[in-house]
Amino acid sequence: MTDRPVALVTGSSRGIGRAVLERLSESHDCVVHYRSNLMEAEKVATRIRDRGARAMVVCADIGSEQDIDAMFEQIGREFGRLDVLVASAAATKFASLNHTQRHHLERTLSAVVLSYHQMVLRMMPLMGDAARIVAISGLDARFAQAGHGALGAAKAALESLTRSWAVELAPRGCTVNAVLPGAINTESLELYFRDDQVAREAMVKGTPLGRLGLGTEVADVVAFLCSTAASFMTGQVLVLDGGASAEGGGWSQFRELWNT
Repeated sequence: MTDRPVALVTGSSRGIGRAVLERLSESHDCVVHYRSNLMEAEKVATRIRDRGARAMVVCADIGSEQDIDAMFEQIGREFGRLDVLVASAAATKFASLNHTQRHHLERTLSAVVLSYHQMVLRMMPLMGDAARIVAISGLDARFAQAGHGALGAAKAALESLTRSWAVELAPRGCTVNAVLPGAINTESLELYFRDDQVAREAMVKGTPLGRLGLGTEVADVVAFLCSTAASFMTGQVLVLDGGASAEGGGWSQFRELWNT
């Protein structure tokens, strides 16, 4: 068993997940999770090891119950503990609801909601006192976003589960919170824009701070929730969106561009 606390961040080979895990590696040994890009996952693991932390790379489809079980068995064998879980990975079909079939919704709910619940259950035997769980939500959980009907429903359920798990795990000293990022400059967001600079500019214009967020900024908030400074905070959703939700955001402008 390692003496350092251990953190698992799903989807940590890229984007927000990668930024979060690299930030946590300053004080934690790490589990780098990926589904399809081993090369990128190994690059993340190498950077973490270069900083003096241990890093294990695991491949798992978070929509698969068997894969999640196997991942946690690997973590148990390698580290014997798990102190931080950050549920960052998701999978969905970006489409209007009238083009979303039942199997699309089932896949999204499985990858976002069912996986989160299963991972918390599998973490419980491995966690000690003061464990930390953080779910990554999204603005689509709060209001309609073009092409995000299925994912928004799943993220809303994720927030609800977060509140319930926070209450149930409180007697064990474990905190459970969520971070709700707005438009963060990641590979996924660029794919969503489809190389459309007009759409990108509309999103920036709809953010009062006048720019997209950074993965490192999300990572700093997650790191705070995983620290002793947040030991009395649980069952909360912290919004990190540059003021977009306060004003109504650029998503309504982008809806028109999406539909053209």
